[in-house]
Amino acid sequence: MNKPTDITFWAMLLHVLLLRPLVKLFSGINVAGKENLDHLRQYIIIANHNSHLDILLLFYLLPISHIVRTHPVADKPHFSKSRLVFRLVDFFFKPIWVTRGKPNLADDPFREIKRIIDAGQNVIIFPEGTRGVPGEMQHFKSGIGRLMTQYPEISIVPVFLIGPERALPKASALLLPFWNSIIVGPPQLCTGGHREITHRLEDILIELSRSESARRHKRKPHEPRAVKHIAFLGIDGSGKSTTSRMVAAAISDSSKVCLVSDELQFFEQGRARQIQPLITERLRQVISGYAKKAKSLKLYKIPKLMELLLRNQLLKEAERWYSPDLIVMDGSPLLNLLAWSVLYKKDTIDEVTCSTALAILSGREGNIRRDDPIFDHFPELAHLKRLGLTKLALPDIVILIDLPPEVACQRIETRGEQKQVHETADKLDRLRRAYLQVCGVVQKDWQVSTVILNGEQTREDLCRAGIELVRKSIGTGDLSG
Repeated sequence: MNKPTDITFWAMLLHVLLLRPLVKLFSGINVAGKENLDHLRQYIIIANHNSHLDILLLFYLLPISHIVRTHPVADKPHFSKSRLVFRLVDFFFKPIWVTRGKPNLADDPFREIKRIIDAGQNVIIFPEGTRGVPGEMQHFKSGIGRLMTQYPEISIVPVFLIGPERALPKASALLLPFWNSIIVGPPQLCTGGHREITHRLEDILIELSRSESARRHKRKPHEPRAVKHIAFLGIDGSGKSTTSRMVAAAISDSSKVCLVSDELQFFEQGRARQIQPLITERLRQVISGYAKKAKSLKLYKIPKLMELLLRNQLLKEAERWYSPDLIVMDGSPLLNLLAWSVLYKKDTIDEVTCSTALAILSGREGNIRRDDPIFDHFPELAHLKRLGLTKLALPDIVILIDLPPEVACQRIETRGEQKQVHETADKLDRLRRAYLQVCGVVQKDWQVSTVILNGEQTREDLCRAGIELVRKSIGTGDLSG
């Protein structure tokens, strides 16, 4: 083992055996969202900056294997005031040393940061540039935006720190006994101009500071907002994707609306607003692509199941990070999963079985026993339950666009696209009947407001009817009358 590797090994060992226990012992720590770092191979962490304790907390957060692969950007003149401090910081954190002040226009100010990124390493950046007023976030410098225009494929992980400005304030060498919180947001991918990226990342960190975890730490009462989920169902060719998109845009004149369709969109004041895509959304789109290219129902099954589970997770993330008033869904992970199961069963499914399966998939199974016959009929339910994947969201309102399969097939043909494996008259007919049954069960047994629209009417009439129904339901929660 050569000398650099020895140094790297000892630095990581001392982090684990010395620094982390000391930080935990002398500084109480709450961490929320640590899972957002899981499975990321490379990333850039951005965080607010109010104390020298910030960097210790951020390294406490890292997976052990990432400690020696992660480098904070630090001001060299500041730490060079003490030779001992400089050597300790350099040994433990291997910073990317920079010098603040007027840059040399002939030199690339990001040269060293880019070298680290190009080598596959991680970087920690404080976009405020320097420590500001304790507890108050300063405006971001444009450098973060300029850097990210060159690395749109690198994930940005926003982290908001609460407490270090009190636990280790400026001009203090004594660590005070204040609790600290680390709030990790979902990874972001940045596109656009450098000013747009800078403002967007600043907004994301501000929103993170207002998150539930931050409010709880500040001991302010938190009353969760009720966000209605409105699901449009229908077989392929029914027009549900177009209708759900037009409805989301129309009702956003008075509400913030998130649309979960083939593409995640956010509408406000009647227009689509650019939002930062979530990693979950990118992954879902990739898996959805595999499902659409499947050559048989057998090959279609697993990617479709994964896509629906990711879509359900996306509902939670969209609600948390975009704070919409309404979520409009092109389909429903829960109801789609239940209806699609009919394509894999030769026999029909009665209403009791349908209602029981819905209860299990939504995590409301109550007294359903492990030896219930439904687990023999649907062995997949037992696997999903064992993996903790049976808490799918039940929509508040369901609008089914009903269309005869023959008409649907004619519309699909006019698209000129490659047909998916299930887009045949026989399979669409079975799927249509399954949707009708599922809608009947959720309305009867679960009191979910449900309405069926005639899919053979013109697109304009269909969208007009959908908009009218949703506007009415926003105030009453009921589609009847």
